[in-house]
Order: sequence, then C-alpha cells, then structure tokens
Amino acid sequence: MVRYTHPEMFYLFIPLTFVLIWYAIQGKKLRFGLEALGIASVKKFLLNRVKYSRIRLRSRLIVLGIIFILLASVGPQIGMKLTELKREGVDIFILLDTSTSMNAVDVKPSRIEKAKYELGRLLNKLEGDRAGLIAFAGSAHLHCPLTEDYSASRLFLNMMDTDIITTQGTDLAAAIQLALDHVENDDEKFKVFVLVSDGEDHQGAAVTLAEQARELGIIIHTLGVGTSAGGPIPIYDENGNRMEFKKNHSGQVVTSTLNESMLDEIARITGGLYIRIENQVNAITPLLNEIDQMEKREFKSHVFSQYEDRYQVFLVIGLILFLTEFLIPTRTQKEMGWEGRFTRE
Repeated sequence: MVRYTHPEMFYLFIPLTFVLIWYAIQGKKLRFGLEALGIASVKKFLLNRVKYSRIRLRSRLIVLGIIFILLASVGPQIGMKLTELKREGVDIFILLDTSTSMNAVDVKPSRIEKAKYELGRLLNKLEGDRAGLIAFAGSAHLHCPLTEDYSASRLFLNMMDTDIITTQGTDLAAAIQLALDHVENDDEKFKVFVLVSDGEDHQGAAVTLAEQARELGIIIHTLGVGTSAGGPIPIYDENGNRMEFKKNHSGQVVTSTLNESMLDEIARITGGLYIRIENQVNAITPLLNEIDQMEKREFKSHVFSQYEDRYQVFLVIGLILFLTEFLIPTRTQKEMGWEGRFTRE
C-alpha cells in the first residue's frame, strides 16, 4: 500500500511534460539543420568528434533524473511496519442495559443517554486497557469485542439504543454470562465488568453468576442509572417524536424505579463499587480512580505503525543518474582527416 505526504507535487509533472515536448521539437529542428550541412562525407568530417549516441544517452539520463527527483518530492510512503506493542492494563467489559425502561426521563435527557455519556468519559480516561461492549435487554449480544481502539469503542457505544435488541425485558444474568464466556482463562484477576442498568432484573440468576465471577477473581462494578422516585417511560414514533408514555393493562402510566438492592448486591459479592447515577456531574469519578489503582498486567500485541518513508530511494536514484550524466563524455580524442577531393571548374 502506498500513500504520499505531498501529493500536490504531482502537478510538477505537468510543466515537465510541456518541457519535454518542446525539447523533442527543438531536437527535430536540430536534426533537420544537420541534414542541411551537405553530403554525408562533409557531415562526417565536420562532426567526426561528436558522439550523438552519448548525447542522446545524457539527455535521457537527465530526464530520468528529474522524474525521480519529482517522485521523491511527493514523499512516497510504502507499506506499514509491523511492531510489537507492550502495554499495561486490564480488560474491561461494559454491560449496558438497552431495555425500554432505560428510556425513562427521571435522569436527563434519559437514563440511557446519561449512561452513554458517563461511559464515554470512562473510555476517554482509559490508558492501555482493553474495552469491550455488551448490549442486553431480554437477551445479551456482544456489541464490540475487547479492543484497545477506544475510537472504535466510542463509535459502537454511540450506536447503542433501546431498539438495538428486539427481545425486551432485563436479563442481567445473560449479560454477565456472555461476558464470562468471552474472558480468557488466564489471569482472570485482571478482568473487570462494568454493569450499567436500572436494576430491573426479570430473571433473578444474576446473583449466582456474580458468585461465579468472584471465584474467578473478576470484579463487577455496577452503575445504577435512575432515581428512587422513578420516572415514566416515553414511547417514540419512527421519527423520534414522543407520542405518549408506556401504560400498564389498566391504562395507568408505568413508573420505572431504580432497583438499587440488586445492583448493590452484585457489586458487594465481587468486591466492586456500586454507584448511583442521577443528574450529578462526574458521577463515575470513584470508578475511574478504582480502575486506575488496580494491578495491571503487561499485554503484548502486534500493531501496524505508521507508513515508512521511501523518498530516499527515489532521491538517491535521481542523484546517481545526474552524476552518471555528468561523467559521460560526448566527444572523442580521435581526429579524422579529410578524405574527399577538391575540384575546380
């Protein structure tokens, strides 16, 4: 793969093309002029010390040298260098609840938007850690595998909403189980799960899986998004406009409240933190500090570094062509005597 640091320099080939055309025209005129000098014997005598083949060779060397110098000026960069990157960090799986209850507006602008904002701050603070994303509602799905590319992680995070999973409900256990399935078998103590939800677990097996995570040395931090008073769940149309609020079978507006007890228990079992996220700023600062103080391990991974410059090759070739042209003689030392006859009328 090739790219150029100064592609605008390719425009220099335009005036070079006109110069070469003018040079070809002038060379043709010169050849016609030499033909007009006289008969072959006269031209041979007058021009016997000039080597036209060497003159043509020198001209071509000059043209080639200019072309290679111009190629060097565009700054070609060829290929990418494979290097081994060593870093220290932990593997962090973010488990984000995308059920419809996360649309509740007791936290502004909504629970899920507030959660995405705080998780974006978490990704911005990571250094050397790998982050992965799992979306869950009635089922759980791997949304972004573990990666140290935080730009990709933020992109996938911004794409998450309450429509990403069609199976509705809130299955905390499915999210935890999926995260456990994707962690490596070695060095589990360097694994962290960040469970983000309003705590409305409809299955009830999350506590059992939390105990399993504790046995593997995995810490689960929980972020409870919402308020104890709760809030209504808006229903939106296809254009994103709010139509009404979700109602139960009796026609009453459903109020979704934060279930802190479930999230707090999961965090307590695994030795993690439970943090309530409402409308306050810097809500996850304790979590950032906790991850920063964790024991880190060294990761080794092969990465592609930046393109390598190759302009030096073209520059050296161009200079060699100029030097060669300078050293090629166009005249010979041999003198030719006149072999013709003079006549008188």
